[in-house]
Amino acid sequence: MQKRDAPEGDIGSISDEDLDELLSVTEADAEREGEPGRFIVVEGIDGTGKSHVVGKLLEHLKGRGIQAMGTSEPTESSVGRLIKGVIELGLDPYTELFLFIADRADHTRWIESRLREGNWIVCDRYALSSAAYQGTYLEEEWEPRGKDPVAWIMELQRPWWRAPDLTLLIVDDVESCLSRVSSRGTPTKFEKVGYLRRVQDNYIRIAVTMEKVVVVDTPDLEAIVRAATFQVEVLIGPKPR
Repeated sequence: MQKRDAPEGDIGSISDEDLDELLSVTEADAEREGEPGRFIVVEGIDGTGKSHVVGKLLEHLKGRGIQAMGTSEPTESSVGRLIKGVIELGLDPYTELFLFIADRADHTRWIESRLREGNWIVCDRYALSSAAYQGTYLEEEWEPRGKDPVAWIMELQRPWWRAPDLTLLIVDDVESCLSRVSSRGTPTKFEKVGYLRRVQDNYIRIAVTMEKVVVVDTPDLEAIVRAATFQVEVLIGPKPR
């Protein structure tokens, strides 16, 4: 597997023994009624196993007695459905970007309402995706002018997003990811090797600048699930005495 630079000290890796030890410390603390929920985001290019990890984390949280809900972007709102319907029509990249931000603005209100009710939210893609994907599309136009569209998008969308309590960024070999995606059907415009390499590099570049982001860099899906579960257990922590 080709290795990429990632934030030093933030590589998510955990053995079965370490995870069992952590669970044994906190397994009696499942009752957390009245506490606010937590917001967890799973990011990465298509084919990294994001959806599988989201499902496993939801199972784990519910098994710990925690109210948990899954969500994703684009959403199933009217704007989200519009994005899914027109994304392959060759939209102007700015139009595409602002559609995603509009969808996120509505999504964020829904997320915050559910968190206030005490739910934990596990989201497949969020704000980093717009910066990594749409930012990469704009690089060719912006870089000759010495501008950084990725950083611009992160700042642009801040009024309409909520900082996650934990972001898990899954990193893997791009060709392997694309092979998995291609087996599902015809690749979309987002699923080209050169483009996805730049997207993944931009994901990592964003992660370096943010807190509460853990990079999980391994091709083994079950190792990814263990690392993600460990990080969620750290977030749960022991019940206050």
